[in-house]
Amino acid sequence: MHAGRLRDQITVMNSVPVRTSSGDVKPEWQEGKTVWAEVKGISGREIISAGAEKAEATVRVWVRYRSDISAASRLSVKSGAFKGLTLEVTGPPIPDAGCTQLEILCKQGVKP
Repeated sequence: MHAGRLRDQITVMNSVPVRTSSGDVKPEWQEGKTVWAEVKGISGREIISAGAEKAEATVRVWVRYRSDISAASRLSVKSGAFKGLTLEVTGPPIPDAGCTQLEILCKQGVKP
């Protein structure tokens, strides 16, 4: 992996179960490590659902290999063209043959 391509910063977010004062367990997003990444938009489309128009984009993220990113994670983009957005990971991250980098496919439009 060429370090020059990693120009954006992302923060990995994972859901952690938290017990409320009433005894219920609810998921809460906990921020993890902030790392350098390459974040690129792949495709976009507009959907009309229940009479409302929605926009959806597929985003590809490349990072150095990490074990704390899963299909249940979210990525908060801290810099670059997608700054301020939270991306939802849509499938398991795909490592390269040498386990040096991960390709992560995400959807844009998740509220932080």
